[in-house]
Amino acid sequence: MTKEQRKELLSLWRDRIKDRAGNKCEKCQSVKGLQGHHIIPRTNFNLIFDLENGVLLCKHCHLFWAHKDALGFTEWIKTKRDLNYLESRRHGQSNNDYNLMKIYLKQNKA
Repeated sequence: MTKEQRKELLSLWRDRIKDRAGNKCEKCQSVKGLQGHHIIPRTNFNLIFDLENGVLLCKHCHLFWAHKDALGFTEWIKTKRDLNYLESRRHGQSNNDYNLMKIYLKQNKA
């Protein structure tokens, strides 16, 4: 996958995360400075484009809460996402075929 294709898919991933959250921070409901946050870091290519691995946060909640209070974030996200699913996929075989990922992300609109 090229760098441009990866950027395109990450943009589609963020769009779907925003759609699902109703364009509001999932923590504080702010509509300003929204950012997609990967629960399992995006360096894990098995989950980089998986919508279950994303949460929409405002810049403040993203930088000053999710990245600063890992235990608090983990306890909170347990109520929002299926961490068992993420753990089961975390070490599996990656299938990040550009065309398949593009179809997956375009079909999963809110």
